[in-house]
Amino acid sequence: MKNENLKLFLLTLLYLSILFALFWIYAGGVVENNFIYNEF
Repeated sequence: MKNENLKLFLLTLLYLSILFALFWIYAGGVVENNFIYNEF
């Protein structure tokens, strides 16, 4: 049972880290585009 909980926890952590990475890339791209538009 403890092994299953650990596996579930690791999967959740992996899922959250992937979501965070995608959000970071998306947000970074939007900020970069706005910066370029404002500068030029």
